[in-house]
Amino acid sequence: MRWRKLSMEKLKFILTLMLIISLSSEAHIVSETKKMTRLHFYLHDVIGGDRPTVWGVAQCNLTDVLPSSFGRVMVLDNLVTSGPDPDSEEVGRMQGTVGQADLHEKALVMLLNLVFTKGEFEGSTLSILGRNPLAAESREVPIVAGTGAFRMATGYIISSTYYNDPARVRNVYEYNAVVYHMDPNVVSLRR
Repeated sequence: MRWRKLSMEKLKFILTLMLIISLSSEAHIVSETKKMTRLHFYLHDVIGGDRPTVWGVAQCNLTDVLPSSFGRVMVLDNLVTSGPDPDSEEVGRMQGTVGQADLHEKALVMLLNLVFTKGEFEGSTLSILGRNPLAAESREVPIVAGTGAFRMATGYIISSTYYNDPARVRNVYEYNAVVYHMDPNVVSLRR
């Protein structure tokens, strides 16, 4: 009986040691292949006029009653450019769903994909998921995934309002992103 207990303890020790070794080597491989990219761009939110890029698709009984517009759900396909002017060089499109998800203040829950349509990262995407309190001067939202040049992405975006149209037709938001991702130039599978 005592011999069995000792063997189980040794087995647990060996398995734990193997796990630690495999985790540390995995961390080493990941650190050799990780890359950091900083991005700066502008998002054009067209909520009115002849060619809106944001459309309301649902709301609840409280949406029109509460100042926070709680329960409003919108889909969007917004232009992303290198500068604040809509005629600036196109970088991509911000596509996805946002909802007013706070009973007390205007705050969005965002499920968005930044699809790069031009330039160095054309064909790649970044996935954004998080809370965006619209009244805050500076807002942080997480980057949770990516494809192409941004495979296995994590990171964050700091956004701020660059321009709010008094006629409520068009808003422009400035985005500064820090993205940690796999280096596409490094082979990720080793044998």
